[in-house]
Amino acid sequence: MAKNYKTYDIHCASCSKYLLTYHKYGAGKGILRLYFKNIVAPKEMVLLLQQNDYHSIKDVPNLHCPECNAFIGSPAISKGQKWVFKMRKGYFHRKLVKN
Repeated sequence: MAKNYKTYDIHCASCSKYLLTYHKYGAGKGILRLYFKNIVAPKEMVLLLQQNDYHSIKDVPNLHCPECNAFIGSPAISKGQKWVFKMRKGYFHRKLVKN
């Protein structure tokens, strides 16, 4: 069975610290939003975001770099009513992971 996503490692643009691994679905070239359900690593973040530990999107903290504390993205609800991080363009880099 063929996979229909690309895997990206997301890094801080300021200090190059690894932040997370993301499965991107669809043909769009950029990453504007990170859907919580598509974040696959690190495990601590996956468990925190996907086990409904948050009752409201307002309870979810902003996405910051753990190294330099750069503000990378903010929690929001997409048009499809899915929880996402709206990413700040230029504050992160993505690297395609070859499988």
